[in-house]
Amino acid sequence: MIKTTSRKFCDCDICKNKLSFKLPQEIIDATIKGDLVIFAGAGISTENYTIFKETLYDDVKYDLELDKNYLISFPELMSRFCKTQTNGRQQLLEKIKYRFDYCHQFSELYRVATRFHSEIAPFWMINNIITTNWDDYFERECNAIPMVTAEDFAFYKVPQRKVFKIHGSISNYGSIVATTEDYEKCYKELNKGLLGSYIKTLLATKLLVFVGYSFRDYDFNRIYNFLRKEMKDVIPHSYIITLDEDLENRINPKNTTVIKTDGIYFFSTLRKHFENKKIIIPEENFKLIYFIEDLRHAAHDLVMKEFQTNKCSNLIFCAMYQDGIQHALDYLKFKSKSGESYNLKHLMDSYFSYKLQLRKKISKARNYMDLAYIDGYIQGLSIPFAYNSPDKFPFFYLFGKGPITNSKLFKKAIDEGKIFHQSAEAYGKHFFKELLKRGNELVPHHRPFI
Repeated sequence: MIKTTSRKFCDCDICKNKLSFKLPQEIIDATIKGDLVIFAGAGISTENYTIFKETLYDDVKYDLELDKNYLISFPELMSRFCKTQTNGRQQLLEKIKYRFDYCHQFSELYRVATRFHSEIAPFWMINNIITTNWDDYFERECNAIPMVTAEDFAFYKVPQRKVFKIHGSISNYGSIVATTEDYEKCYKELNKGLLGSYIKTLLATKLLVFVGYSFRDYDFNRIYNFLRKEMKDVIPHSYIITLDEDLENRINPKNTTVIKTDGIYFFSTLRKHFENKKIIIPEENFKLIYFIEDLRHAAHDLVMKEFQTNKCSNLIFCAMYQDGIQHALDYLKFKSKSGESYNLKHLMDSYFSYKLQLRKKISKARNYMDLAYIDGYIQGLSIPFAYNSPDKFPFFYLFGKGPITNSKLFKKAIDEGKIFHQSAEAYGKHFFKELLKRGNELVPHHRPFI
């Protein structure tokens, strides 16, 4: 169900098949333009019952021997704990640290805690995230630069996704905002400081989507009222993604559209929309790189085993080619967290840049070692958009033949000592002189540089 006025909604096949909601066209357009800002709350971190049996709030209540039904706001509870316990602030920070450490040591818990972060990572167009959470999951899973203090704005111009952490971060425990006193100081700084000014600029010029908040949540109510007070009548339209069933009784619906669904499910649906439009590379395509990586290791082992008894330039060139494949896979895996590996246009631009410009330059220079390497890199870079299965991927390479899929044909050519490219063979005998000596245990390898 969607509470809205006259906003437009997508009518693609994905949305036609949805029973509970359709994607707002405004969110689709803002995402494509890079104008979507996510405002993330505790519901997409460790502070929900899918991770721990109790929240930090419950844990502190228990320590203070308060009835579980006793109503007290989160910051008031944290203040009471700090004031009534010996070294209360230190104890509170140790509790917070313990919870994150416990989550990190069990992959099952960590995987559940970071499901939302992993879901939005492929959205390479989402560049700005605001959060009240202390965790470092946006940094870990989305390759976001944390902006916690004014000093962090030294990284403002770095072309990389950023997360504005208005309540501090576990990477700097002294920055954590938890008590009433912390909150008061925080909102004064947001009102006058550089971080708050930039966030208000984002809110005035971008489309805001709240996710991971309960509207009984002190954080949300304080933030939302703060923004309305600061922005007054110029506050733009925003969207609130929530499963809260009692929403209408506790929030002013002016300038807001409420989408009653799970945040992970919503962005999963949005992602499928962009996959269908060939804007984001489908996850199943991207997962292929892990299958190919395993097979590349096996192919490389085969080449290295053969090289122990058959010292020839063709095997060295093939090893360089396979190194290029691996380095392309390393690049794709690393860039997946920023979403760049899911950006079809970016990948194809890079592919053709290497193939039509850099390769041409290396080929003209007759640098056959780098040429074999760059041919492998080009093949690896094309995996997410050029291959549907690993069966057709060429793991082997011979100058004069190029990339080769069939391992038996490759091995036959090596066993028979066939030379298909005389210039490359002459280059190999000159530059690989030490590697080609019998009894030499050096392993051919190309570092990730040209």
